[in-house]
Amino acid sequence: FGVPQKFVDDLPDDIAPPPPGKNKTEFGFFTNEEFASVPNNQEYGTFVPYEFQGTFLPAFNPELPSRPARMTQILTSWVINRAWDGLVGADGEVKFGGFGKLLEEKLDVLQEGGTSGSWALHLEGVCAFICLFLPMGFWVWF
Repeated sequence: FGVPQKFVDDLPDDIAPPPPGKNKTEFGFFTNEEFASVPNNQEYGTFVPYEFQGTFLPAFNPELPSRPARMTQILTSWVINRAWDGLVGADGEVKFGGFGKLLEEKLDVLQEGGTSGSWALHLEGVCAFICLFLPMGFWVWF
């Protein structure tokens, strides 16, 4: 899954400039080589020794390229902002009720005698939604 064209259109021209003779995106991905993997950043890293019960084992030390990871973070913030009050499809049907509704339920939970533990469970569900569905093309409605 690539980046929404509306997001790309909002970016200043000097951010992720395309190579000469190309558009800023092709097939939903940046043509700028540094940002071509956004939002599906490829981690890289090195194997480092890890001691486990007196034995050294090779352990993968993952790293994300910082600029593409930051662009993905900006994209995710943009998506949440655009969907704060919900999303309505071209057919007029509500596709998503909104992040605001999900996150603002904290007040209702606490006012109804809920505990911070119940809020933590709610927040855990919201975070799972963001982590699982946004990378899987949730933003096709943007």
